[in-house]
Amino acid sequence: MPKTKKTRKNCKKKKLKKLTVGFEVEFFILNQKGSVVNKADLLLSKLEKKGENKDHSIVKEVGKNMIEVKSHPYENNMESLQTLINNIKTLIYTADENNLIICPLGSYPSEFKVSTRNEAKYKVQKEIFGSRRFKNSARACGFHLHFELPWGVFDYKKLELKKLINSKNKESLVNVYNFLIAADPAITTFMQSSPFYQGKYLGKDSRMIVYRGSQELEYPDALYYNLPQFGALPSYKHTGTDIIRMNKDRYKEWFKIIKSFKFSKNFYPKYKSKLATNWTPVKVNPHGTLEQRGMDMNHISIMFSISVLLRKIISAIQDDHFQVQTSDLAIKEPFKLEKKTILIPPDIYVKGELQKASAYEGFDNETLLYYCKRILNLAKLLSKRKDNTNFSILEEMIAKKETVSDQIIKQAKELGHTDLKKKLPPSIAAKIALEHSKRLFKEIVLVEEYAQELKDN
Repeated sequence: MPKTKKTRKNCKKKKLKKLTVGFEVEFFILNQKGSVVNKADLLLSKLEKKGENKDHSIVKEVGKNMIEVKSHPYENNMESLQTLINNIKTLIYTADENNLIICPLGSYPSEFKVSTRNEAKYKVQKEIFGSRRFKNSARACGFHLHFELPWGVFDYKKLELKKLINSKNKESLVNVYNFLIAADPAITTFMQSSPFYQGKYLGKDSRMIVYRGSQELEYPDALYYNLPQFGALPSYKHTGTDIIRMNKDRYKEWFKIIKSFKFSKNFYPKYKSKLATNWTPVKVNPHGTLEQRGMDMNHISIMFSISVLLRKIISAIQDDHFQVQTSDLAIKEPFKLEKKTILIPPDIYVKGELQKASAYEGFDNETLLYYCKRILNLAKLLSKRKDNTNFSILEEMIAKKETVSDQIIKQAKELGHTDLKKKLPPSIAAKIALEHSKRLFKEIVLVEEYAQELKDN
């Protein structure tokens, strides 16, 4: 998510730049029968030949069965989304020309074999995390949101946070960082689309369960289970110095682990920044953004609504200097707004209770359902627009108590898979995956029509 020249110029003129938002999305690649195939390199080569990926917005991922699409940050969510949609359409058309299909789910519902890449950074991870666990990374597709950091807190030459003492902008960074951690159980619930993993029903958000490394999720086969500091939901931080120290300590520990495996120094991966050895759901990214990367991949309309929700709140924190404060009161009244202070519950409660509820129960958990209502109400309260149609899909999800994961479970049952304790048959998984792939294109059309209506008005 590099900064544009225009953004740099604006930064010099004012103390706080207007918050910009960028997207990264990951897709599974399917054949016409709805099965996962390792065809990412084919698609990338076709795009290269046609000259349709000059800005490298469509890139490879850890698994050859997945492909990533991104957009650069814009001040307007719709502009960023439209750029993303244009790139997704390019990918869809190229896939279609090669009898391939793009699937927007957090996990593919049935078993499939993965082929991971051989770059040094992936080889090292495979050795450290173990071959079996490392395959989880190629079986999970996520949605990542990037929010550009406040002006003056990031060194774009060293690609790290600056050591600032008395800085309102550094304080805003800490507030946004803590808010995104508190928001995680709510937004991962809204975005969940992965009830089945390798044919097994693990919970409403199987991707979270198999990917994160927290002991709280009680899944020993998770990718980061033995090294949660690299992949689990982090704790709140009190100061910018705490965030800087955490990042430096993590980087040192990563290389200490690499050395303990006695890799040849020629084999060491080259990281452009000390921030590059962090895969936690909330992180400072080497691109100069604060990244929320804990959500499942999902449909365009839901992604857009979540991006607007987060932007409304983060803009208040970053641009208008709203405070974020931990409070026991927020256990009962999460995201309560007291003047210009947003109350969030203690992180031990967020990580230990709400995160687990999001992973396994979703809207079936009444406490979590209320938590989701509260964060949505806060976004609406802070919105400067009277028309909040951007949130209608989230309101509908809450009213029905139904996420995409719930829809997938319902689809599976309608297709004859009534016992969730049994493995999902590949034929049913393929039908579900193809249905959501078709829905992806339909939603693109609807979102573009909505964007045109906004322009016309």
